Amino acid sequence: MNRREAIKRTAFLTGGAISASILIGVLDGCQPAVSQGTDWKPEFLSKAQGDLVAEVAERIIPATNTPGAKEAGVPKFIDSMLSGYFEGDEKKVLVDGLAQIDKDSNAAHGKSFVQLATEQQDKLLTKYDKAAYAQNQKHGDGPPHFFSMLKQLTLVGFFTSEIGATQVLKYEAVPGDYKGCIPFEEVGRTWAT
Repeated sequence: MNRREAIKRTAFLTGGAISASILIGVLDGCQPAVSQGTDWKPEFLSKAQGDLVAEVAERIIPATNTPGAKEAGVPKFIDSMLSGYFEGDEKKVLVDGLAQIDKDSNAAHGKSFVQLATEQQDKLLTKYDKAAYAQNQKHGDGPPHFFSMLKQLTLVGFFTSEIGATQVLKYEAVPGDYKGCIPFEEVGRTWAT
């Protein structure tokens, strides 16, 4: 699958719109690492913010019978996008949103987001998802909700990764034999009628 096809599919999943920064970054070659590993150190985000982004991304696309966002290198992709392609205002929205996640988590449960049980994480993220949807419906031209940005980055990062394209989207580079010139008698009919 080429990048343009992955972007089209991801745009469909996110409701049809992808931010210009994400589009530019992906078309410029920014892509998830094959495996993030434990030695990954964020370029733009702090270590704590990187851990938070990793947990949020993993809750958006958790590991099931296929790898999740962490294994696909999505947190590193998000950090690279912030470091190289996002403008100041976009960065501020996302960083402020990460701070809000931990603030709300501490207020509700007395723990940071990364320390919560997955059910508690999901409940908090569902709240942000609903707020992002409502904000996008109300203010189509205004600044995006931080969770919309995180969700887009996670989906684009995952589905443009090797893991997302090959194991989830099941892309086959060569889907079968190509026979460009065969006698009509072997086919028996034309496909376009």
